[in-house]
Parts: sequence; C-alpha cells; structure tokens
Amino acid sequence: MAMVKDYLHNKFKHGIDAGILQYGVGQETASAEVAEVLATSNYDWLFVDGEHGSHSVQSIFEIARAIAAYDMTPVVRIPQAGTGIFKQLLDGGIQNIIIPKVDYPEEVEKIMYWASYPPRGNRGFGASAVRAGRFGRHADYLERETQEICIIPQIESKLGYKNLDEIVKVPGVGAIFLGPIDLAVDMGHGLNIFHEEVANAMDDMIIRIKNLGKPVGTIALTPEQAKHFADLGVSFLAVGADTAFLVQGADNTLNTFKSAIQK
Repeated sequence: MAMVKDYLHNKFKHGIDAGILQYGVGQETASAEVAEVLATSNYDWLFVDGEHGSHSVQSIFEIARAIAAYDMTPVVRIPQAGTGIFKQLLDGGIQNIIIPKVDYPEEVEKIMYWASYPPRGNRGFGASAVRAGRFGRHADYLERETQEICIIPQIESKLGYKNLDEIVKVPGVGAIFLGPIDLAVDMGHGLNIFHEEVANAMDDMIIRIKNLGKPVGTIALTPEQAKHFADLGVSFLAVGADTAFLVQGADNTLNTFKSAIQK
C-alpha cells in the first residue's frame, strides 16, 4: 500500500536544525476541530499545551490526526516527565515533546533514558504495531527514530538558568524551549516578562544556547519582542493561542457592533 507522505519526516525538527524560523500557535483547548481550524493557517507548528490545557493522551492523538493532512507539525508540552507518557506519546507518533520545569542536567539524563531505546534507555519497542510506525508501513522506524524525534527541555527558573550549559550539553537533546513567564515569576517580577532582569536573562540564554549548537525557542507576546528574539537567533517561536484568539475576537466583534449601533 502506498503512503501519501513520509510520516516519519519531522519537518519541525529539520527546520529548526537548519535555522529556519518556525512559527507556532498555542492550543489550550482539547479540540481536534480547533486544531484543524488552526492548521488551515500558515503556522509551522501547533503548540499543544498539555501542561496547562485540558489535554489527555487521547485528545492529543485526535489533534495530531486532525492536522496530519496539513503542513503543520504537533509539538506537545507534557504535564511532567515519566516513562509512561513518553512511551505513549512517542508510540502515538508524537515526535516533538517539550518537558516543563527542567532545572538540572540529571533530570534531562532521566528524560532521555525514558525517551530512548536500549542501550541508552528503557523505551519498549512497539512502534511497528501502532501509529508511530504507521502500523508497520514504515519498516525503517527503528533506524530513523533518533534522527526524527526531538526532545525539548524547557528552562523557566533561576535554577534552570544557573544550570543552562550542563542541561544543553546532555546528549540527545533536540532543542531548548525558554519560558519567560515562569522565569519572571521565579525572579520576583510577577508576570512582567519585559522586566530588565528577565529580558537580560532571556537574551543571555538564547545566545549561549545558540553558541552551544542547539536550536532554541520561546514565546513572544508582541511583534517587537518576536523580532528581537529572531534577531538573536531563535529557531522557533510561539505567537498567540486559541483561547486568546477567542477572547480577542469575541470582544472586538461585540465592541465593533455596539459602537456602530450606539452612534
């Protein structure tokens, strides 16, 4: 049976490795329909937020299936690391996984252990029977998976910042994702990601990660901030989210109609 495309090819990973800026959009709602709506736009990756959104493993798979026909790659942030979640998501064909709140290189070593086949790790082999290997259609899954899977620790604390170089240097790390909001909170600046201390730390981390040879990504709240991060060399940016679009669209539409009627 012919495959319509090479489902093992991780466009997101190859893009960031090549330094081609990948634009992403966040999804908090556990809706495959919302995911497909977003996929009809020109975003490169869908930031499926399993840390804060109401996602389950099943909803993540439904979202991945909904956007599979489009030119958008799912990138999933899990609630926390563990052997079970890695086995399920990787075997379900989720190739890009963000792990929040990473503070120590030892945590990354454990993450890579869970996400890797022996001898590096303890991931059991079942990919040929499930979606990862497209139910046996990709017989070369085992040979290719290390080149196509992207494990992404997220640094978002003073401690993670302190241990940055050691975290980045752990073998197998695909990229680093920076969380400016939690970093601002941890630094005592509330939600002010534009505070000088936070901004300086973000700039420093982006430059250092790039110099260490790893792709780096983050979120941007304004076009000006996105431009600044892009100029520093980030390879992937999350800009906007489904819930924010709903709030903004609802408010703007209501206010526009009210203003026209009440003139």
